[in-house]
Amino acid sequence: MTPDDDFGWLSDDAIIGYSVSFVEGVAPVDALERIGAHIGSLPELSAAEADDFADEAGGAPVIRAGRRGTWTVLIEHDANMGVNDRTLPALSAGTRAVSVFSAGSGMDLLYYAEDGRVTTIVETSIPANRFGEQPDRFLAEMAEVGLVPGQEPVAVRATTMALVRSVWGVAVDEHLMFDAPLPAALIRQ
Repeated sequence: MTPDDDFGWLSDDAIIGYSVSFVEGVAPVDALERIGAHIGSLPELSAAEADDFADEAGGAPVIRAGRRGTWTVLIEHDANMGVNDRTLPALSAGTRAVSVFSAGSGMDLLYYAEDGRVTTIVETSIPANRFGEQPDRFLAEMAEVGLVPGQEPVAVRATTMALVRSVWGVAVDEHLMFDAPLPAALIRQ
């Protein structure tokens, strides 16, 4: 079984970009508060409905929050305004968080943070590019899924999500990413 078998849908050209983040042991509303999202009525929206919600709010970015076991999943489409290297320290305070960002330009990043510190950043589209306090922390796991420094990865998006599932035991599926109605909040800019 290859990463593309489970996550090949992430390679669809219609998916311009996204950010999917996971934080362990933090409730969805608490996770949204940690990143500074505007906590209002929290309508439960699919990805398409979240796009309409963003348009009605003058184009403000929207983030959706759901659960996967003990993990909260934060999903943004076409952006990483809510979860990024500036907000991960607050999100991971007292716990751990992993975030995957994929840009339409072809840049794909994985961030890992624990207890308020971003310790590892990997440019998964170019696995040799690793940064942070522990840039090599996940080298063995990266190689297991096909992210080998010095080699061009195949199906980067699928392989990156396979890495998240391999290391942290959590991932998104197509239904959660697009169709599931999840509490949604506007991201303060």
